[in-house]
Amino acid sequence: TEATRLYAGSHSVNIVDCANGAIIHYSPTPDNCAVMDRNKMYLIDSGAQYKDGTTDVTRTVHLGTPTDHEKECFTRVLQGHIALAALIWPPGVTGPKIDILARQFLWNIGLDYGHGTGHGVGSYLNVHEGPHGISYTSRRVEHDNNPLVSGMTISDEPGYYEQDKFGIRIESVLICRDSDTRFHFSEKQFLEWEVLTFVPIQKSLINFELLSQKEIDWLNEYHKRCLEKLAPHLKHDARALKFLGRVASQLKGGLVNVNMIS
Repeated sequence: TEATRLYAGSHSVNIVDCANGAIIHYSPTPDNCAVMDRNKMYLIDSGAQYKDGTTDVTRTVHLGTPTDHEKECFTRVLQGHIALAALIWPPGVTGPKIDILARQFLWNIGLDYGHGTGHGVGSYLNVHEGPHGISYTSRRVEHDNNPLVSGMTISDEPGYYEQDKFGIRIESVLICRDSDTRFHFSEKQFLEWEVLTFVPIQKSLINFELLSQKEIDWLNEYHKRCLEKLAPHLKHDARALKFLGRVASQLKGGLVNVNMIS
C-alpha cells in the first residue's frame, strides 16, 4: 500500500499500565514491566516516521470498568482536548496564551499536569519541533516570540497523572489553517485547527454528565471522520471493521452503518 511504501520506522510505541502511566514519559524494561490487567487503565503513546510526515498520538483505554474518579479525570482531560482543537483565534496569538483552554477543566477541581500541552511536529523530521509550543510554564523565548500561523502543526495533548495509580493523556496532531469566519474584525484573517489524527476516543471512560452538547457534537463529528478515514482500509478485515464501527459509533443513535462507506 501507499502507507507501507512511505513508512520509515517507529519513533515510539509505549503501552503503560496504571501506576507506570503516572510517569509521564515512562519506558518499560524487561526488569520492571507490568503484567496486563483488565482492571487497569492503559496509556498508549505511539508514533512513526513516514517520508511524507510524522505521527504522534496517545490514547488512554480501560479494558474493564473504570472508577467514577478515573472517568471524571479522563472526561476533564477530554474537555481540554476539545476546547483547544475547536479554538478559533485572531492572528498574533502565541501558544502559551491558549494553554489555559486545555487546563481549565482540571483547574476547576484543583488538578493539573506537569508538561506542556502542545509541541510542533516535524514532517519526516523531529517529533518535537519549534519554534512554537503550547505551555504557560515554558521558559523558551521562542514560544512567546512566534505566533501561531497557518501551516504550523502542533500536538494537542492535555493529561492527568495520579502518582502510583494511573496516567491519562489524549494526544492528536493538529495543523493551523485560515478560518472562514463570518466576520473579519479589522480585516484580520482568523485561524483555526484542522485535526490530522484519527484514532477513536474510548467512550466508556467518559462521564457524559460533564459534557456540554457542543462537546458531544464535536466528539460525534470526530468519530464520524474516524470512520470515514479508516473504514476503507479495513474492508478486507471484518473483525477490525466491526470493532471500528463500535468504537466510532455516534453517542445518540446507535452504531454507524460501516457498510455505507465505500
